[in-house]
Amino acid sequence: MPNDITLRTFPSSVEEALAFLYIQHQDLSGKSPEEIHTMYQEAYYAIRKDHYQKWQDGWFKAKGAEVRQP
Repeated sequence: MPNDITLRTFPSSVEEALAFLYIQHQDLSGKSPEEIHTMYQEAYYAIRKDHYQKWQDGWFKAKGAEVRQP
């Protein structure tokens, strides 16, 4: 019997953390759990899409070069 224990934490990524923070700062009055779940998923995928687009466009590479400028 293996003694390996895998603990998973939330949030496990920057994208999850940002989506969670975004939802925390929304007015959730009168929202059902299903609506909040949808809001979270929409925020999460919008953030992932933005990250992917920036990666494809070389935005991160350009920002990294900017930071390394003396």
